[in-house]
Amino acid sequence: MTTGRSTLLLAAGLALGLPAGSALAQRVSPLQGGRFLQLCTRAPSVGICDAYISGLADAVALTHVYDKNEGDKTAPTGFCVASGVSSAEMRTKVVTWLKGHSDQLTSPVGGLVFTALHESYPCGGSK
Repeated sequence: MTTGRSTLLLAAGLALGLPAGSALAQRVSPLQGGRFLQLCTRAPSVGICDAYISGLADAVALTHVYDKNEGDKTAPTGFCVASGVSSAEMRTKVVTWLKGHSDQLTSPVGGLVFTALHESYPCGGSK
């Protein structure tokens, strides 16, 4: 299994609410979705929110590039954010998703943000 697929499986496991250790024994931020939603909706901390979302988006995109460069032409892509999409636009999508899934706000933020971006920016451009 490639590193990229492992990362994608970890993110998918988090999104499904599985303990991180069951997918891959790696560090996962203890920050919960509810606290992250607060950061994303208060003016003084939107920069923190934007940086986290952008970092996660970069990590997923670069993992996909890495997998392809390593010869895995079938490596899945978690989501496809167009190059012209701003951090504020991604934040709006993530905040909307989090508010619509308030029952999941005690889950780790990484899986939630991954799922929000996956549903908001599917590859193929259907949203």
